[in-house]
Amino acid sequence: MKQVNFDESGNTGQNLLDDGDPVFVLASCSLTASQTQEAFAHFLSFQGPELKFARLRKSASGQRSILDFLNSPAVTSATAAAVLIHKPYMVVTKYCDLVLEPSMRQTGIDFYARGRNIATGNLLTTVMPTYLNPRSWSNFLSMFVRVIRERTANVFRDWQTSAEIIHAHLAHNQPQMADFIAPILAMRHADEFFAMLSDDELDPLLTSYHFMANHWGSTIGDRFEIIADESKVLAKEKERLLKLSDPNLKETRVGYDRRTIEYPLKVADIMAVDSKAHRQVQCADILAGAIACACKVRVKGPLVEGTFAHDVLRVCFDKGLVVDGLWPSQLIDPSALGTDTEPGKGDIDAATYNAMILQGHPVTRNRET
Repeated sequence: MKQVNFDESGNTGQNLLDDGDPVFVLASCSLTASQTQEAFAHFLSFQGPELKFARLRKSASGQRSILDFLNSPAVTSATAAAVLIHKPYMVVTKYCDLVLEPSMRQTGIDFYARGRNIATGNLLTTVMPTYLNPRSWSNFLSMFVRVIRERTANVFRDWQTSAEIIHAHLAHNQPQMADFIAPILAMRHADEFFAMLSDDELDPLLTSYHFMANHWGSTIGDRFEIIADESKVLAKEKERLLKLSDPNLKETRVGYDRRTIEYPLKVADIMAVDSKAHRQVQCADILAGAIACACKVRVKGPLVEGTFAHDVLRVCFDKGLVVDGLWPSQLIDPSALGTDTEPGKGDIDAATYNAMILQGHPVTRNRET
C-alpha cells in the first residue's frame, strides 16, 4: 500500500494569534527509494541523527541545500504537497462560520454558495482594520478566540460588550459593515453558542488534514497510509481523524464549485514513527519548515527577489507543491475566487457534512451500519 509521509510546522494549537508564529503548514511527500536517495544527496555534508529544517536554515550552506532539495527533479507535484494556513485569517474565517453563517441561514441565505464565506472573510480582513483601527479589530478577534477557548459566561459577556461598542461605531460611520457585528448582539445565551463548538475548533491541523488527505486520495486513486512523527499532533489525533475515512461512510462528494471533498477519505491508517529513522518524514519536515519560514517573511511585507524566502516560495508555487490552504486576499468577486457556480439541488457544504461525520450522524453512513 502506498505510504505518504506528513509533518507540520507552526502548530500552536488553538492559539492562532501568536504574533511570532502566524503561519501553519502541513507538508507531505511520497517518494520512491531512488527519489529519496536523490533528494537526500543534497544534504550529504550535514552530520547528525536527522535532518531538521530548524538547523539547516541557520547557515548559508544549509539554505542552499534546502533550495537544491526543493529544485530536485524528485520533488514534484506528484511526490510532494503542502497546505498553507494564515492563522490570523483563519480566526476571521471561523468568525464567519460560527457567527455569520447561522445568522444568514436563519434568513434563508446559503453563506457558502458562490464563495460568499470567502468573500466575506476577505472583506472583513481588508476593511475592518481601517473602518475601526488595527488595534480595535485585533482586540475583538482576540476576545473571540478567548470565548472559543475558555467558554465562560464572563468572557462571552465581555465579547458582547466589545461588539456593542464596535457596532455603535460602525452604525454611525459605516452602516453596511455594522451588519457583520449585529449577530453577536442577538445572542441571548452563551451556552447555545458554546454548544456549536468542537473541542479543537481553532486547531488548523484538522482543516489542513482534510485538504491534504483529499488531495492524496485523488492523486493516488486508492487507499494509502500516513506516516507521521510520533511527537506531533497528527499522530496523537489518529482515532478521531480516521473517522473521516471509515469504510462504512457513504461514498459521496460534498461541497460547492471547486471546493469539494470525497468521503470517505482514503486514509487506511495513521502510523506514528520516530522521525530519526524515517528519511521521508524528514523531507516533509524540510518542506513544511521552508514554506512556513518563507511565509512568515511574506506576512511582514513583499518578498525581495534573490532572498531565501523569495526563492523558496517561487520554486514551491512554480512546481505546484502548495495544493490548498487559507490565505487572505482582496478578492470578493465569485468569478475571481473561482466559486461562480450555484449549488445544485441537494448539495451540502463540506464543513457541515464533515461535522455530521464526526458527530456520527446516521445520514453519513451506509444503512446496513
